Amino acid sequence: MVNPLRSVTALDMIKRAYRLIGVYSLGETPSSDESIDGLSALNALIDSWANEGLMIYAPSLDSIALTANLATYTLGTTGTIVTDRPVEILDASYIEYQGVSFPVTVSTLDQYADIPFKGTQDGLPFLIWYQPDYPNGTLTVYPAPLSSCTLKLWSKKMLTQFAALTTVCTLPLGYEDTIVFNLAARLAPENEVPVPQEVAKSARNLKRILKRTNTTVPVMSLPSAVLPGDYGPTYNGQLL
Repeated sequence: MVNPLRSVTALDMIKRAYRLIGVYSLGETPSSDESIDGLSALNALIDSWANEGLMIYAPSLDSIALTANLATYTLGTTGTIVTDRPVEILDASYIEYQGVSFPVTVSTLDQYADIPFKGTQDGLPFLIWYQPDYPNGTLTVYPAPLSSCTLKLWSKKMLTQFAALTTVCTLPLGYEDTIVFNLAARLAPENEVPVPQEVAKSARNLKRILKRTNTTVPVMSLPSAVLPGDYGPTYNGQLL
């Protein structure tokens, strides 16, 4: 069986990228300064993909314990909720209380601003608003719950940066090549060499393939009045 995940270090990908643009040959190793420059370019590339939702391969789920009478939480590596900082909150999020799930609405800034009294405390929150501050995002629930409950927060999060050249990352299939070829296209100008045509073409194609794989096709729903069968409209007891 093929393992759908592959482990690789930052240096592994940097060395491959340098070879693709002809700076090094197989078996040669970048200098310390070149490796550090490569790591900076790699993390900058991953940063830029945070703004491209289709480069995020799967939604993430955080179970957040909401405290009674508390409406605001910070999400991030140094937040009140320690987790990777979300880029976008998804509508699939919900409140769980005593084994029952309750839907919540993901609010825009304007919708939240229209709430006249934001300090309201009530049974369970029915609205959440997320401000993607940095380094920690700010999550507000409305109203503040009167008792403890759990927010099941679905979100999109950026790929994790590499802390060091030896940092190991486990990537889904297709991501290693996409990162390496796009990194090579970034490193070429910094090393004053042209981007090989095949490298530039592969970088574009690999990224396009990943986006197509990560695309979720929306399912259209229809009002019950226009559905066929037992759900269609009737006249004198007969389906129309």
